[in-house]
Amino acid sequence: MQPFRDIREVFDFAIEKEEASYQLYTKAAAMASSTASRKMLEEMAGQELGHKRLLQGLDREKVHEYRFVKVPDLKIGDYLVDIEYRDDMTFQEILVFAMKAEEKAARLYSEASHLSDVPEIQRMLLMLANEEKKHKFNLESLYDDKILTEN
Repeated sequence: MQPFRDIREVFDFAIEKEEASYQLYTKAAAMASSTASRKMLEEMAGQELGHKRLLQGLDREKVHEYRFVKVPDLKIGDYLVDIEYRDDMTFQEILVFAMKAEEKAARLYSEASHLSDVPEIQRMLLMLANEEKKHKFNLESLYDDKILTEN
């Protein structure tokens, strides 16, 4: 991948990633066998749409009011191999793919925050990184509950 030339390229790339995540979580929710898993994945899909809207039009109030929290890292994704996206993925494969995608998105937003001198943009990107860490934690928790403990 080419390095980003400016913050707009980062935003455009991030918007595409948020849309792809929305589609992925929507598909995973439809495949989930439990109501709790389906609800969590649907909520994550909704959050991805919210991230996309935030990127499309900087919501200064949301960025200002955001409270950062330390998100635990179960590190389950650290021990799993990257999976290429396919339309016929199993639920387990979707979870692994999504974990890896959330991890990469968090890193992207964190690193992109250094490409701007505008504190508001930096804060927004760090906020998105924190949200992606939350998603990764949710996915790792679901993987632990539905895959690791059921096998």
